[in-house]
Parts: sequence; structure tokens; C-alpha cells
Amino acid sequence: MAVPATDDIAVWYALYRLMTDYWAEVDHSGGERAHEFYLPNALYAVGNNRFEGTDKIRAFYARRRQIGNSSTRHLVDNFQVFRNDAERARAAGVMTLYRADGRPPFRGVRPPAMIADFEAQCVWVDDRQWRFRSHLLRPIFVGSDLPFSIMIDPQRL
Repeated sequence: MAVPATDDIAVWYALYRLMTDYWAEVDHSGGERAHEFYLPNALYAVGNNRFEGTDKIRAFYARRRQIGNSSTRHLVDNFQVFRNDAERARAAGVMTLYRADGRPPFRGVRPPAMIADFEAQCVWVDDRQWRFRSHLLRPIFVGSDLPFSIMIDPQRL
């Protein structure tokens, strides 16, 4: 039996804000502070690539910034929240990634680089903030312009 989505609009908003603030950090700052959205032993996974712990997540985004001058936009949709208890909740939805090398504006049609289902286990922590315990992206559609998160070998970070 499926757990119903929460009717607690404050929790829904807080987790939506966590997710959109995270992707805004990635899009506008290259993920320089992305690791701060996670618990120390958290998991970030894209498909089969797993980045475990904030050190690996930080290393992933540092390496991503080194590979060139690309612009991205991560869009979140179909956002749902499922409350476990006062300190734990799960967020799920769809993330669409657009990317291109260089600086905007870009001309011409560019299909999404990836459309993925996501699931994030979130925890309310002492600093009175929600953080990711896990953030999993399951690619559904992947374009010919592969996202770095799929191309990289996490063992080489």
C-alpha cells in the first residue's frame, strides 16, 4: 500500500525549497556548496554512479567545475512529499536537466540532456534545517550530450 503524500504544506514547502535551492546552487555556482545540503554520510547517486559522503560529493562537483565552461538548468516538477515522522520525510518527483557548453544565451533547439525520476530521503537536523540523507536520480531519458554525473567514474575522484 502506498503511503499518502503529506498534507503538511510547511514540510512540502521546506523540502521543495531544499531541492530548488540545491539545484540553483549547482546551476549558478557549479555546486561549490552543494555538499552542504547533505548529511556527512549521505549518498548522492545518478543511475549507477554513487557518491557517498560529503567528501565524495564535494569532489564530484569540484571535478565537474574543472571540465569546462558549461551552463546548466535543473528543473523540478511533479514534486511530492511523504512524511515519515517529525524528523524524516521523503521527496519524489522529476528532474529535467538542460546543459550546453559556453555562456548563455544559446541559440537553436537543445533537447534535455536528461530527464530523471528522483527520490530524496530528508532529515531535520539540529541546525533546524532539512538535509539530504540520500538523493537518488534514476535517469529515464538521456540525450546524446551525456551529463557529467553519468560520464564520470566515481572511483577516480
